[in-house]
Amino acid sequence: MRTTSLLATVAVATALSTAVSGCGSDSSSGDDSSQAGIGYFQSATIGPEVLVAGNPDLAGKIASKIKLTPIDSGVAGLAELRGGAFPFVSGVGNPPVTGAIAQDTKLKVIYAEYFDAAQLIVPKSVKTDADLAGKTVGALQGSSEDFEIRGWLKTKGLDKKVKVVGFPSEAAIAAAYKAKKIDAGYVEIAQALDLKKNAGGRQVVTAEEIAKLGYPSVNVLAVTDDFAKSNKPVVQQVVCQVMKAQTIESGQQADAYITKAAKIVGAPGEQAIAATKVLPFVDADQQQEYLKPGGGLSKAYQLTGEFLVDQGRTKTVPSNEDIASHIDGSYVDQALKDGCDK
Repeated sequence: MRTTSLLATVAVATALSTAVSGCGSDSSSGDDSSQAGIGYFQSATIGPEVLVAGNPDLAGKIASKIKLTPIDSGVAGLAELRGGAFPFVSGVGNPPVTGAIAQDTKLKVIYAEYFDAAQLIVPKSVKTDADLAGKTVGALQGSSEDFEIRGWLKTKGLDKKVKVVGFPSEAAIAAAYKAKKIDAGYVEIAQALDLKKNAGGRQVVTAEEIAKLGYPSVNVLAVTDDFAKSNKPVVQQVVCQVMKAQTIESGQQADAYITKAAKIVGAPGEQAIAATKVLPFVDADQQQEYLKPGGGLSKAYQLTGEFLVDQGRTKTVPSNEDIASHIDGSYVDQALKDGCDK
């Protein structure tokens, strides 16, 4: 169980993401076409790509320079990837990846990184799931969180009884909850902590728990087909070091590695540690299950395609064949054989 002081630190650390998002963070320079450029979300939360770039013993195992380029959203990141800004993109969730598959973007999903850290927060007057009937739940419109909460409501038989209201930001959801404009909010960790501490809310379910119910939204690492074709050994090395980074972030050495990597994004070490440790990483031993044909990611993208059609954001749901052609689990298979999870 986390202490109150740690929870407060996590909230501050997550909020810091806005402050550091404008900082430059290239870990190298140069225009080498084989450079391992990675589009990533710059924040106090240290993703595996930042942990690799910020620790020479990991980065040095990749036979290519790493260049980190901040992105503002998954949709924007994939658009930049299509435009040639970088060959890798990290931390993109279901809706933008599924949309990219529907557009036949020439990429492969090669690693399942982490689930969202979102939580459903309700007032204490809502004592059971059934009490949500007739009520409104705020969610970030069109996002992974939107997909997740609608999926959870289906598993509870509440999808026709609860109205999901779309908001443009997590902060807007929290403000609406505090003002009693909505009855519940499905929000990321910083807002969830705030609503539990300052608005009398309680947690009902998390994104990781929703994933186990059949509606996983997984933030992934993807690479362009062209780069993978020309630089297969580099792609293999990146996957190996990302796997090793996530193993480290869940282990006893995490603090030292996160502190060193935090310098890249300009975040204080203590805040980066607190923010990173709440991320629900997909363990190395789960990777093959998610990346195999017809596995967890394939099912998630199929369900997300249905969600995007319902939202009017795409016209058709990608076929199982189209989805399978955009997922490549061979790098994970090799990384496990090579002991990259040790």
